[in-house]
Amino acid sequence: MIRSLSLFLCLAAPALVAAAPNTPINAPAVPAPVPIAGVVADPTGAIVPGAEIDLIDATGAVASTIHSAADGSFQMQPPKAGSYTLVISEPGFETTRMPVMAVVPTVVVKAASSGTMQGNMFPVPLKVVLPIAALATNVHVSADGNEDLTAGDSNRDTQVITSGDLKQLPIFDNDYATAMSAFMDDSATATGGAGLIVDGVEGSRSPVSASAVQEVRINQDPYSAQYYYPGRGQMEIITKSAQDHYHGEFNFIYRNAALNAQNELAPSKPFEDRRVYEGHVTGPIFFAPNSSFLASFNHDTEDTNAVIDADVLPTPDNPSGVLLQNVPTPSGETSFSLRGAHRFGDKHSAYAQYGHWQSHSTNQGVGGQTLAEAGWDGLSNWDGITLHADSALSAVLINQISIVGERWSTINTNTVNAPKINVNGYFTGGSGQNNSQYTGYNFRFYDMASWTHGKHFVKIGVGIPNFARLAADDNTNALSSYGFGPTLAADGVTVLQTALQNYENNLPSGFSQGYGETHFIYHQQEAGAFIQDQIKVTPRFSVTPGLRYDWLNFLAQKRLGFSPRLSFAYVLDEKSKTVVRGGGGLYYDRFGGGPMLDLTRYGGLEPRRRTVSLSLNPADQPENGCYPISNCYDVPSLPVNRVELKPGARLPYQMQYGLSIERGMGEKGTLSASAYAMRDIGAFRSVDINAPTPESGYTVRPDPNYLRIRQMQPAGFYEGEGMDIAYQGRYNKWFSGWGRYTWSHYASNTGGIGWYPQNQYAPDADWGPANWDRRNRIGFYGVFNPKSVMNLSGGIFANSGRPWTVTTGTDPYGDDLFNARPEGVAPYSESLPPYVDLDLRWGHDWALTADKDDEAPHLGFSASSFNILNHPSVGGVDSVQNSPTFAEPTSVSSPRRIQLAMRLEF
Repeated sequence: MIRSLSLFLCLAAPALVAAAPNTPINAPAVPAPVPIAGVVADPTGAIVPGAEIDLIDATGAVASTIHSAADGSFQMQPPKAGSYTLVISEPGFETTRMPVMAVVPTVVVKAASSGTMQGNMFPVPLKVVLPIAALATNVHVSADGNEDLTAGDSNRDTQVITSGDLKQLPIFDNDYATAMSAFMDDSATATGGAGLIVDGVEGSRSPVSASAVQEVRINQDPYSAQYYYPGRGQMEIITKSAQDHYHGEFNFIYRNAALNAQNELAPSKPFEDRRVYEGHVTGPIFFAPNSSFLASFNHDTEDTNAVIDADVLPTPDNPSGVLLQNVPTPSGETSFSLRGAHRFGDKHSAYAQYGHWQSHSTNQGVGGQTLAEAGWDGLSNWDGITLHADSALSAVLINQISIVGERWSTINTNTVNAPKINVNGYFTGGSGQNNSQYTGYNFRFYDMASWTHGKHFVKIGVGIPNFARLAADDNTNALSSYGFGPTLAADGVTVLQTALQNYENNLPSGFSQGYGETHFIYHQQEAGAFIQDQIKVTPRFSVTPGLRYDWLNFLAQKRLGFSPRLSFAYVLDEKSKTVVRGGGGLYYDRFGGGPMLDLTRYGGLEPRRRTVSLSLNPADQPENGCYPISNCYDVPSLPVNRVELKPGARLPYQMQYGLSIERGMGEKGTLSASAYAMRDIGAFRSVDINAPTPESGYTVRPDPNYLRIRQMQPAGFYEGEGMDIAYQGRYNKWFSGWGRYTWSHYASNTGGIGWYPQNQYAPDADWGPANWDRRNRIGFYGVFNPKSVMNLSGGIFANSGRPWTVTTGTDPYGDDLFNARPEGVAPYSESLPPYVDLDLRWGHDWALTADKDDEAPHLGFSASSFNILNHPSVGGVDSVQNSPTFAEPTSVSSPRRIQLAMRLEF
């Protein structure tokens, strides 16, 4: 966040910022003022060479122009004493304005921050920190070079990891997004998932490779009106800028099964061979003055095996029926991007960028109780073009604009074409039934202005995160799916026939099939605007009110919503950087594309895509059973399913609010404690409003013209609270760390928009823990002895087990959902065993030349070990109570794996 000197930036160099008229006291007249000198750096502390520095006099004229040297330093001579403004600009960074006072030697000046008198023969060199050029990046400079402690984005209940940190941490496959997601809060996400902000604009993926990422942030400004999502529910990615000097980085990562431990469920060590080639290069465009480029690439291939642990029908070769098998699941992806940046004088800069990403995978969905025949192959592509411009319209007014166009496609192909078979508690086989193709074209737009006036810092912006045309070619379930469950006695407990026996006897418990039209076009349109004012009430206290307005095209009622936000910060002690923060606000939900596609395919009185969904009682079937279904029914003549949105549905909304206290600890670290709560009112769930009635013994549907009528209802409720204790930053020259402990508890009567209650006529009775409810979570990264040969870094992640629901595998309510639970058992009442993961990394960089500074060529090697304790954290269990393997693990986390890496920087 850029500040004017009138309030903050003048504090950066008290020796330079004199308060006229109290300038010279008994000082001899000296014709030439003292040169203005300093160093330009980025937020990580790395120097920024080649930055343009203009000295603007009181009339607005440019008195002098220079560029920072190779070491980031600068020195310029003012023509005469007086008030000036330093304007520091560099492509990829926010233009910074810093008013200064040119003085003569041996003067006594008045420090703006304290009002005390100080004498200097020569000013202390000025350190200018250029914020990364992103709509979400806001930096304030204070008297000691630190950011304004009362600013909303100075919140320390956050996780910020820079590119330098990412190089030193044990990051599996260089996948920083997955690594950082451990610090996100599931309670703060929407129906469409967590938020992703790339260079200030909502996005679906980062267009650059890992080494071209400058920073990753979570919860940077938790209650800002600028964002649709709560801070704890979104990840912000800031990419590196194009530089005017040549610099590059290349990484090679390698893993192999020979370096792995044994998977606990696998019959033999699963094969694995992983190679990642990744890097970026940046520098000036030699034929275009004031222009630079940034190119990045990533290519990886992975040959892995999925582990199957299922129970199938016995055969002569497998008389026990226990199937333990390793199935090849090779995959790979390739991406590249190219950015060209140009500086138009000292007030305007812009860049254009193109990115491409492609991935392919084989045998998706396989593993656990899912057999290889039920997998599918996938091919995905994404292309995106970004145009971005920064403009300094005046010394107090900054404007930033981004335009993004993107196209993506995903093609899924069944490994085997046959009916899908699901034998509850035993195995899923037959076919994946996932033949489909999805294509989207989307336009994103964002424009934000920042204005400083007196005690106010105002941001106002408009955005279109989605203006998309989406297409789906849906052939899923075209060959039908059969479900097989156990047959129970009248007491609902005694098993008369197991699900596997009913499968052997061709007695299905449920059947579904899709047919009819397969090509669909639908649109996702969303727009929003906000205004926010950070008011500096006193030097120690600020309050930030804000208001958002969002519009979405997919609700007939309540298409728009106002969501007020408010936060405050009070500095208890400047020396220890002790700050109390608090805030809250409303956050509206979002659908995402899936529910919209369902409404397009199956909505209306005459669904375009027809599906049937039957509940079958094995006891009522003929002797040869209903497998295939043609033994019992003429499927095309059956009533079909329908999907609808509840009439008059309104957007669900969350209330998020919290309080935190933070204190500086160590050289550049902060310890924080936070308490927060949320209430989600009108959360979505699905209800079959045409389910068989209780009066009929759950056998007769009210409307015989339809089978299931799925109604999306904003009628659910979430509530919960949590507490965090977090540390981040450098404690001393030997240790830096980023960590968080969280205690939380959330309860709900819904599991999301695709979730059905057990009894469709009593949906509110399904109250229990939320499906993400994990009471204790610990995530921590630490770096010891950085830049030394003896350096070591590690990550510790431990969670209470994820909740799961006990089911009977039967369909007593006749709705073909098979989500019934034993009597008296609440949803998500059981928990998996705790998750534990310890990762370690050793690495070191060696200088390739006599010059050993950070910009000199370096060659680095590292070795990382993930899950070094080889703890078999359980990923899933058999949840069917009547299964012979009930509550036993069906999947576990990967065993200990070792990753080798090499990096070249120049």
